[in-house]
Amino acid sequence: MSKLAFGLSIVASFICGAIIMFMLQTNNTVVPTSERAQISVIEPAISEQAAPVAPISVSGVSNVGHQTSPEELTQEALKQQIAELELQVESQQAVIARYRTNALTSDEIDSHLDQLYTLLAQQERNETWAYQVETAMSDFLIMADLPIQPNVSVSKCKSSVCQFKLQRPDDVTVLPEHYWRNITDDLMLQSWWKQFKYTSTTSSDDELVIVVSTD
Repeated sequence: MSKLAFGLSIVASFICGAIIMFMLQTNNTVVPTSERAQISVIEPAISEQAAPVAPISVSGVSNVGHQTSPEELTQEALKQQIAELELQVESQQAVIARYRTNALTSDEIDSHLDQLYTLLAQQERNETWAYQVETAMSDFLIMADLPIQPNVSVSKCKSSVCQFKLQRPDDVTVLPEHYWRNITDDLMLQSWWKQFKYTSTTSSDDELVIVVSTD
């Protein structure tokens, strides 16, 4: 073999080795890229699978394997509201029943009222207590911001019973609607008025008569 042929074979071997090395490097570069691409796709899938799924919950309804439609949800909501209203009605009916049980008949009311007037005539006056109640009534009428100030013709207390008589002023022709009832409603809210266990009110277009007792 001549020196020229030997040199050419060496160069050819070098070129072939370089080509093989280039191909191996190219293959090693592609594999990690493919693995990274696969990981980037798998990770979201894993995170989605691990995320907790909130169950659809409807109060009072449990349908396993059944997709609830909006119409069914609306019907169930209405049923629940109806059930709650029925409970409220039952509660109010129980309260009304208790009031009816404790309510006095008309004859009993008249008899009790007669007894109060008898006490009002026979009792001696407890000056301290009577003055406090009469002053409280006077202050209430002044501070109540009434559209019309009534005349107080009677303000009399003894030791457990009081009588008040309020009248329409002479210069007023007609009182506002529910005028006397609004006064009695406001009186019930006063702290000093809550000491009375019995209250009798009689009203007409011109006057309001109140009889109260702590007994």
